Amino acid sequence: QITEMITVVQTFSALSLSAIEGIDVMAVKFKNIYQSVQKKQYDILDPRKTEFDVDFANFRAKVEGLEMQIQTFMRTCFGRILSSQHALQLLQRFQNLRMPCLQEETVCTVGCILQHYVAELEAIKELYRSQKYDPPLARNMPPVAGRILWARQLFRRINEPIDYFHKKSNILASPEGKAAVRLYNRIAYVLVEYEVVWHKAWMKEISQLQYSLQTTIFVRDPNTGKFLVNFDPQIREIVRETKCMIKLGLEVPEQAKKIVKIENNLKSNKLRLEGLLQSYEDLCQETPMVFVNLMAPKMEKMEAVLRQGLTMLTWSSVRLESFFQEADQVLYMFKQFLKKVNDLSEVRVDLILKEISNTLLIVLPVDGPIKVEDMLTCNETYTKECAELLNHKSMHIEDAVQELISVFEKDYEIKYSKKTSEKHVLPVKEKHIVFGNNEEERKETTSATLHGDNSKDNDKEDQFKEKCKEMIAYFSHQLLDSLQKATRLSLDSLRQRIFFSVRPSKSEEVASSLKAEVHLAIPNVVMVPSLDDIQQAINRMIQLILEVSRGVAQWGQRHLQKSSLRAETGTQQVSSAGFGSPGKIAKKGENVLVRKLRNFYSGVAKHEDISKLVVFLSSSMNSIREVASEVLQDFQKYKVLWTEDKDAKIQQFLASCPSLTEIKEEIRHYAMFEREMEDLKPIILLGPIELHTEPLKIALAIEAKAWKMLLCRYLNEEYKKKMTDMMSFITEYLKKLSRPICDLDDVRFAMEALSIIRDNQIQMDMTLEPIE
Repeated sequence: QITEMITVVQTFSALSLSAIEGIDVMAVKFKNIYQSVQKKQYDILDPRKTEFDVDFANFRAKVEGLEMQIQTFMRTCFGRILSSQHALQLLQRFQNLRMPCLQEETVCTVGCILQHYVAELEAIKELYRSQKYDPPLARNMPPVAGRILWARQLFRRINEPIDYFHKKSNILASPEGKAAVRLYNRIAYVLVEYEVVWHKAWMKEISQLQYSLQTTIFVRDPNTGKFLVNFDPQIREIVRETKCMIKLGLEVPEQAKKIVKIENNLKSNKLRLEGLLQSYEDLCQETPMVFVNLMAPKMEKMEAVLRQGLTMLTWSSVRLESFFQEADQVLYMFKQFLKKVNDLSEVRVDLILKEISNTLLIVLPVDGPIKVEDMLTCNETYTKECAELLNHKSMHIEDAVQELISVFEKDYEIKYSKKTSEKHVLPVKEKHIVFGNNEEERKETTSATLHGDNSKDNDKEDQFKEKCKEMIAYFSHQLLDSLQKATRLSLDSLRQRIFFSVRPSKSEEVASSLKAEVHLAIPNVVMVPSLDDIQQAINRMIQLILEVSRGVAQWGQRHLQKSSLRAETGTQQVSSAGFGSPGKIAKKGENVLVRKLRNFYSGVAKHEDISKLVVFLSSSMNSIREVASEVLQDFQKYKVLWTEDKDAKIQQFLASCPSLTEIKEEIRHYAMFEREMEDLKPIILLGPIELHTEPLKIALAIEAKAWKMLLCRYLNEEYKKKMTDMMSFITEYLKKLSRPICDLDDVRFAMEALSIIRDNQIQMDMTLEPIE
């Protein structure tokens, strides 16, 4: 009994070591059963103890019950078989327990798995039939290797179960097992044949791989004509196939292995070719349109190098490295040449054109308004300086264009004869080509004499000159456009300073440009200068702006300028030896020269936007005439000061015998005029005009003071006469009263004198009161 118990414990100890999901519950149950026996206190080796027999019988019963539970657990685990492989792996775990109670259950389970396996074989058979032409491929797997891997996965699914049945069970000897073996053999044969067929087909395809490496490295796009890298994508796919075939342990031809070895080299060459074409395309895109025709030799040279890739060079050529070196060298020369041309164009042409475009051709007041005469005087000088400056910049641009032509001429490698070079080159330090009417006649005569010597060079020379003409015409038009922009900028600045709100609000900042005054020109109040004079000044400003472009000579007239300068120097020498001022003669000669030379005046003046601005500005003062008349009309309330006759008015007033209050009121009336003059606004903003009222204030104050002074003079004269009469009266009656009184007649005489004095006392007091 003890031996049997030990055997049972050893057998069931495997439960705690198994990894079967859910078996740990059975291990715990057996542990509890075993512990219940271990807890007994008696000696199991004592034959007198009969309790052990009872406990052993209970132990056997509990173990048998546990065995039934384990069998039930096993049937439950195999109740839902998902796949034969998974079921066989689980069965292998139960067999590893080596429990006698599971042997019969294992035999039954193997039969169930075999039935499920047969069903799986049928399912794989149908799966193969439905997917053999387009099987699902693993990620990043090439087509052929992916199909072979798919077939191998199906084969592994059917091979592992039957291999287990063959090694660890005799069920294959049964009729069901034999039928399963026959079905397995048919499916396995088809899968192996599928792998072999695809592998042979791939091997045959590899034999044609050499043709892919014999293709040219470039092709032309049929639509755009651009170069494209002619890299066969099949090469990349075959390289991937080869790598996968090697991993699958299949045969790979030596040719494919060599391709795998040069894979990095092929990728590197492909990237270098793509970078080369992209760099060339970028340079072509960076080339300004005006230089495209003149850059033709560099482009043709680069395309000549690239055309080797259309005919001679293939992916297996040994000359690829020398081709890369040559292409990089030509591309570097093209890049450096384009950089030189672009730098010369940007620094010496585009920047100067931008400066011309941003040049303000007039001077507008900044610190405050100025007089019209001062503005005209300042701008007369400034516009002449602008014309000279712009003409100087135009000559710099012309020199830069001639230098560009010299650069392109070296690139074209045109060989002139001595005669032709003398006729086509300006007498400057460097070599310049001039395309004027006289030069064209010289070309025709020269080409007639030299025709037939070298027709190809002549054709190349003529093409080069035509392209140079186009470039000169382009930059000349750019110069005209810059002059038009500068003129528009100047006219627009003048327009902005003239046109704004006539009655600006407090929030608006008004910057007046012109200064005018209000003067009293009896019988009217007038502006000085008048609106008509200001409009004429604005028209003169417009003309000065347009005249700047007249001082910029068109290109191709440098020989006329030099000949005229020589004539001027001779004239200055004669004038310095004889009579006249050399400076004045030089200026006159310069003005005449500007008039004779072709200039940009017509191109600027006829521009649509400039014409609109000129018309707009020519009637600019009409917008403020009404407001100006209203402002001047406000001063008409003081017209009594200068329209009425002062003497007649004051004499009429004094003739009415005014009282003291009336006299005071009349004097205050004129004094009030003086105070109103002082309170008048010193400045009235009238659109772009700052109207100063100081002259009018002074004139009106003088007029009001004259009225007051005349009234006071008349009052002075009148009261002087009254005082004289009063003094005479007092003197006379003092004499009368000073006579001695001797008789009644003297008394009567004195009384009469006192009576007369009393009668005149009130009148005398009334006369003295105004004087006091």
